[in-house]
Amino acid sequence: MRRRATRPNVFRGLKRFGVYSTDWKYILVPTAAAYLTPFLFGLWFGYVPLGFPLGLFTFLVLLGTFNYLRLSKPECWLSQRFDAIADRWAPFRPPLNSELDKADWIRN
Repeated sequence: MRRRATRPNVFRGLKRFGVYSTDWKYILVPTAAAYLTPFLFGLWFGYVPLGFPLGLFTFLVLLGTFNYLRLSKPECWLSQRFDAIADRWAPFRPPLNSELDKADWIRN
């Protein structure tokens, strides 16, 4: 088979509305919570359920926030930030299971 040139944009993330596909879960879950919570408690503003404007406002604020963060931060900044918080900002990580195996150079 003949070798073909690799397109340079194949490995780039997919962006919709300026937000990468890996970040949409951080937008859609809070938006759904803000939309559904007023329906559970029966909150209405006149003839309009409060979930509609609150969900729309939450979506627009989070979309603008993620667009701002995408312009000013590196690509995987948010997921790495969450990992650092989960590790309690430790300067080193604990060894993985495969790294706990006894190496040849270690002797008792």
